[in-house]
Amino acid sequence: MLRRAFPGVYEGWLVVGASAFVVLLIASTFFYGFGTIFNEVVAEFGWSVAATSLAFSLRSEVGGIAAPFIGAFVDRTGPGRVLLVGIVVAAAGVLLMSFMQEIWQFYAAMLIIALGTSAAGGQVGLAAIATWFRARRATAMSFMTLGGGVGGLLVVVVAWLVEGFGWRWALRVLALAMVTLGMLAAANVRARPRGHPQPIDGVRARDWREGDDDRPIQDWGVPWRRVVRSHAFILLSVALVLNNFGTTAFVVHQIPYLERSLGMSKAAAGSTVALFTLTSIVGRLGFGFLADRYSKRLMMALSIALVVIGLPLLALATEFWQALIAILLIAPGFGGTIPVRPAILADYFGTKTFGTVNGVMSLVQTTGGAVGPWVVGYLVDRTGGYAGGWWISAVVVAVGIPAVLAAGPPRALIERYRSPPSPPFA
Repeated sequence: MLRRAFPGVYEGWLVVGASAFVVLLIASTFFYGFGTIFNEVVAEFGWSVAATSLAFSLRSEVGGIAAPFIGAFVDRTGPGRVLLVGIVVAAAGVLLMSFMQEIWQFYAAMLIIALGTSAAGGQVGLAAIATWFRARRATAMSFMTLGGGVGGLLVVVVAWLVEGFGWRWALRVLALAMVTLGMLAAANVRARPRGHPQPIDGVRARDWREGDDDRPIQDWGVPWRRVVRSHAFILLSVALVLNNFGTTAFVVHQIPYLERSLGMSKAAAGSTVALFTLTSIVGRLGFGFLADRYSKRLMMALSIALVVIGLPLLALATEFWQALIAILLIAPGFGGTIPVRPAILADYFGTKTFGTVNGVMSLVQTTGGAVGPWVVGYLVDRTGGYAGGWWISAVVVAVGIPAVLAAGPPRALIERYRSPPSPPFA
């Protein structure tokens, strides 16, 4: 266990590192990496772009449906066990996909992968991290999401595996790597236990003593049924659904777009994914750092605005350098919302029920992630190009900016559930 190997390091940062590594594996294989097999699957089986895109949409939507249940399990049993089960299920789905022959098998494998990645993805690590940090929460979450950014850099390796050994053997190698490496990392992820000898955030206050009870810091949370009816949650949900429409469509179609519209090779197109994820790291770290110091709502709105600017530029691009400018705008915007969203949820609704609340939000926002890739794929089939899909995506994402700005803190709920209860008969 890492905490035994590094006893002088605040354990919260060790949890961040282990969670980030699991996210790295998920991102490099299941999220970004599947774009490398998109055209191969279409060419081998003769499926339409829309039908193939639908499988990716199903992956997003089923993962979202599972997220609230995964969050509830995390709140009850802890993140470590949930991570281990999720890794095994996700790897099994990838292995099954490597043997598929029919489109229903493709969809079935995607459903299994969706369930597994929901249990092994970032929401579980975020639930653990939320209990270890308070003042540095957004920063810590941004470091965890670096796993997703670095995972995108490994798409070049995935593309090399696909070109060198075929997409079937590439998937088998990825499944093996996920099981062996992922389970080692997951063993180091846990929620902060009560009375932990290290102070919250890893910063020792003057009045902190080893073994102090930190329940006033940790054990508050708004019941999820109250959360989903709150004004703030509804507005944040609208903004994130619309944002996911555009960003997920871009992630799924980035490599096919560059190959089809700009005539790039798979290796060259795969390298732009690495550039995209590398640039998204700037957004993750930058907006996460700023969100601990300034308004989290404003930081999220600025992140979304970058995506809104980038998508029309992508629609207008006729040469690679033009598409590159668009990618360099979309990437930090995409990355910025990833750590800021859970930090807002923990601030607004507490950490006691964070797993469930974050899971419900994941379910809601994946609606946009499910629809976006299919809409863009449908337009490609109808028009033969991507421009229309990028324009529509830009308009949809833009509507979310005023929604997130209007999502102020639910002060009445915070005062009611964060304040210690009054003694009976007081």
